[in-house]
Amino acid sequence: MKGFNISFLSLVFSFFSWSQDVSSTSNIKHFGFTKASSVLLESTDFSGSFKTVQGRVSLDDSLRITGFDMVIDVNSLALSMEGMTKHAKSSDFFDVVNFPTITFFGGTVYAADSLWKVDGKMKAKGVELDKTIPFICHLVKKGEIKIEAKFTIKRSEFGIGEPDAVSDEVVIHTTLFAKEK
Repeated sequence: MKGFNISFLSLVFSFFSWSQDVSSTSNIKHFGFTKASSVLLESTDFSGSFKTVQGRVSLDDSLRITGFDMVIDVNSLALSMEGMTKHAKSSDFFDVVNFPTITFFGGTVYAADSLWKVDGKMKAKGVELDKTIPFICHLVKKGEIKIEAKFTIKRSEFGIGEPDAVSDEVVIHTTLFAKEK
């Protein structure tokens, strides 16, 4: 599969039911991620980024986050070491031919300390795991928000590469810009 299949995204989002813990009949506003969004990867022996990130965040009238979903195009991966990107996309690691996306579908979203947290399902290379992602949400200006998150995953939990191939722990930094739809 070459490129990113937008109709796949539409299908995924049309079947996903947003988790909303809203006791009143609040208006929910949906914000879609813009092209300026990115997901950075960092470990002791490699770094890089995914440039194509799709998704949405929902907020109620009191700016409380009620939903969070993300789909990453694995073909948009670029690593800092020359030649490593092509190998990372091969069946040895991400296997983009068979698994072109990484998804995160949020369930419960809640405030914890000075952060938001979203509990959800992360799926990469056919393996789906429960994950909690802490994040900060900033109102940039009316109709635009910025979400920043930093968390660690173990690539071996998703079957991405052999356990001793490169660093197992990977720090994920997201900077997601979203505009109201």
